[in-house]
Amino acid sequence: MTPVDNLFFLEYMPDADGMFVKVYLFGLMQCYHPSLADTEITDALGLTEAQIRCAFVYWQAKGLVRIRGDEPLTVEYLLTEQPAVSTATPLKYRKFLDSVNALFSPRSLDMRETKAMYDCIEIYGLDEGAVLALVAYCIECRNKRVSTNYILTVAQEWSERGIKTQEAAEQYVADYRVQKHGAAEVLRRWNKRRPPTVDEMALYDRWIRELGFDSEAILAAASRMTDVASPNFAILNDRLAELKDRKVTDVEAMDAAEERNAADREFARLVYARLGKIGAPDKTTIAQLRMFREDKNISRDAILLAADECAGAERPLGLLKKMLSDWAGEHIETAEQAEAALNKPKPAVERKRKKKNPALLYEQKPISEEDFNNLIVNLSEDL
Repeated sequence: MTPVDNLFFLEYMPDADGMFVKVYLFGLMQCYHPSLADTEITDALGLTEAQIRCAFVYWQAKGLVRIRGDEPLTVEYLLTEQPAVSTATPLKYRKFLDSVNALFSPRSLDMRETKAMYDCIEIYGLDEGAVLALVAYCIECRNKRVSTNYILTVAQEWSERGIKTQEAAEQYVADYRVQKHGAAEVLRRWNKRRPPTVDEMALYDRWIRELGFDSEAILAAASRMTDVASPNFAILNDRLAELKDRKVTDVEAMDAAEERNAADREFARLVYARLGKIGAPDKTTIAQLRMFREDKNISRDAILLAADECAGAERPLGLLKKMLSDWAGEHIETAEQAEAALNKPKPAVERKRKKKNPALLYEQKPISEEDFNNLIVNLSEDL
């Protein structure tokens, strides 16, 4: 016979899983009958080693057993009326440990791993709800084989950032999932089938929180990077920063800006054609022509007149920009004003006299006729 204290039936069995009860009772029988000690519980009950281990971790949390070793699994049974207060499972953490084990199930934690769960509370100051959120977060990141060293590293990071309550932890995890989803969606827009890195998620978080873009706007900007052979988060970050400077932070504003940019490019091509230039205008030229139109109020027709005037010059584009800068200074804005400026007679340019060579400014000596005759040589005379 195997005696079982009634306290087990009244206090412990009602809340326990049926499989856990079977493991406890069979192990108790082996304690009372050493001849059965060699019988494998896995074979007798048809359970896996992981299930057996998980059951004993549960009963250790209840204070009914103490796990002495892992390889092989060695368990010491304790008296029901004398819970193991001094074991690795403090009484105040029993319910907490049950929740932790449920997250890891069917994996069971050994004593060292169990102690790590308490360290998250005792050392890093997280409350029980925060630790449960932390464990779930780590399992989501690394799967159920996640190491307790990783969990403790994250616990320290959360503690330093002030994430110690269940509410703060759940908010952090929710934000993380948004970041992960958003960054992953950006990668999918570029046909990149890989998870986002930590740095990429941090950039996505910055676009949302600091720059004020919503997810729809970010994805729209990512989809419009058709001019980039290999798009990445760094280039997209520059594009979004530029849009932020121009106060373009939503899809509607992006559409309007895209239409405006298309019109600017088309006008620049027309100016190039009037100048006789071959090739596509660069971004700098497009921006400068926009500046003359919008900031200096020079009309499109006036700019085209200036382009016709500069055609055929050695450097027509440079001459055009100088002419438009001069017109801006003279407040020439309309085509009529431009026509008048082009037809205005140009002042004659006074030619500068060349300076005489100082070496030629010597004193002149007069020559008499006699001196001159003495210089003549008669080549017909015999010398």
